[in-house]
Amino acid sequence: MLRHSDHHSDHRPGSLTLVAGRLALDFSNTESGRGTHHHLDHLKTGLDVLTWSRHAHVLGDRGAALARKAIGADRGLELQLVKRGKALRATIYAINSSFAAGRKPNAKMLSDLTDLHHEMFASARLMTIHGSFDWRWDIKNNPLEGMLGPLSLSALAILRNDSHSRIKQCKGLHCGWLFYDETKNNSRQWCDMAVCGNRAKASAHRERLRHGG
Repeated sequence: MLRHSDHHSDHRPGSLTLVAGRLALDFSNTESGRGTHHHLDHLKTGLDVLTWSRHAHVLGDRGAALARKAIGADRGLELQLVKRGKALRATIYAINSSFAAGRKPNAKMLSDLTDLHHEMFASARLMTIHGSFDWRWDIKNNPLEGMLGPLSLSALAILRNDSHSRIKQCKGLHCGWLFYDETKNNSRQWCDMAVCGNRAKASAHRERLRHGG
């Protein structure tokens, strides 16, 4: 398990904890401390996006190898992967942080997701996979869409299928990660109890000691 300083202070797209419960929310959590002096962005290069995609099982070993080769051969593709990836991430965050705050996402947020989803699915194909149907991309020829398409699909699934009252935002110091609360009584407060939860408990304990409680 990563310690608090690890997933909130270091640049490590390949080892971030995947605790959100939804793929799109985990992708949103590649950024933390938004709007503060402790802002951290784990997606600085196309290789970072690729590394996280493999870590989150968006790509398998073969797909990751093909994507790495394509990115290495095309600087423009790498720049577009970072640009489009961050745009999708910002849209996912805007929509779901609105839900977490008890608000509905506005029309622009939904329009942005629609446009990004349309772009990512232009090259997707519906295929039979182990007796069921799923979307697949040609990673060799469409690595950008192959990495970002499953994320836009996950973002749409949250909108269409999930209980939005269960989308929450961690209140941990310099955090702001999003997660889907699957507890029976909808009582989860932290992205990770072992990280932000324990830090908050320790802080509260220090405050009680300071005031003689």
